[in-house]
Amino acid sequence: MTSARRTAVLLLTAATLTGCGHILATPGDAAPPAAPSTPGAEQGDANPHYAENHAFQSTLDLSDADRARGEAEVKRVKQGLAALAEGQKSTEDSVFHALHALGYPDGSVTTGTFGPHRTSFTVTLGTLCVDGSLDGAVNGLVNARAHGRYMEGTGCVKPRGGH
Repeated sequence: MTSARRTAVLLLTAATLTGCGHILATPGDAAPPAAPSTPGAEQGDANPHYAENHAFQSTLDLSDADRARGEAEVKRVKQGLAALAEGQKSTEDSVFHALHALGYPDGSVTTGTFGPHRTSFTVTLGTLCVDGSLDGAVNGLVNARAHGRYMEGTGCVKPRGGH
């Protein structure tokens, strides 16, 4: 046998034994193993760890009664702050006083600012939280939402940080 023929036979034998990189299945064999995947990663997911990284901002579930009460409080807050939003001149102080005028007790209202024209607020009502903002750059825009207390133990104040 010539060396060229011997090399060809060796290569053919090696390819037959290794399957050329393919898994050869015979009847009765188990299915080939699935390709490894990254847990939580979906195809096309731009940020596969978003939910994991923001879990510290999770809130407690509201009961049906608290959910209904929350919807009513959101409506009440939006109506009560509409006049301030129309003037595009809301301040922490004016929002604070407007929420107190709606009957929310001392210690239940906190306000803040972010950006040049936005005033934020949080109203703590036991297990129910109502928070939102007035946008001083958009005439008449009042945002508000109801949710349960934060699981991190910060009450109605959104926790900062994470891991």
